[in-house]
Amino acid sequence: MTFDQRLEHHFSTPVLIQTHEGLEALNQSLLHQIESLKATSKNAAEDPLNTTQGGFQSSPEFSYLDTDHPSVASLRSEIIWPAIETYLIEALQVDPVFTPLTLSSWVVCLESRDWQAPHIHPTEYGIISGIYYVEVPDLPEPQGCLEFINPNLNAVMLGNQDASRRHRPTAGQVILFPPYYMHYVHPLREESKRTVVAFDVKLTANR
Repeated sequence: MTFDQRLEHHFSTPVLIQTHEGLEALNQSLLHQIESLKATSKNAAEDPLNTTQGGFQSSPEFSYLDTDHPSVASLRSEIIWPAIETYLIEALQVDPVFTPLTLSSWVVCLESRDWQAPHIHPTEYGIISGIYYVEVPDLPEPQGCLEFINPNLNAVMLGNQDASRRHRPTAGQVILFPPYYMHYVHPLREESKRTVVAFDVKLTANR
């Protein structure tokens, strides 16, 4: 008797992680600009329905990466967009040149006792979500770590699959993942600061 056999992994969750070195000056400039933003912008984290528990989140009324600031422009053009193009090619297997996109973005700042509740990014026509880490505290895990929840809960119930996957970020790192990938941030138990730029990538109609 002969037969053909293969093990296939269907519907995997592609996550791109890029870690950049030598961005200390850029990150310091971003932190200075973000402090100014916090002093003049409405804090969206004060909304009881917001997943950011404590801390600061910039208003969704404007996209942070569109801010007219040289450091923000460098982050957008030299780090964020190249990472998005890589994800489009390697994870989604589409050509960035022929994929019209828009980018929305915001800032999240956490300090002691702050955290982010489990959530997804259910944006209409959203295809990618991402985070750039400006400032990350050096604390024992799981403080400040990003935790992803396995989207295949049936596999968890049957065994042999982890219920979640933890990512310990570093400053200068960008991570991209599907908007449906549920995630949260563990609370900071000690005096510290964690600052990120989060963003969503959406498809737009050709014109």
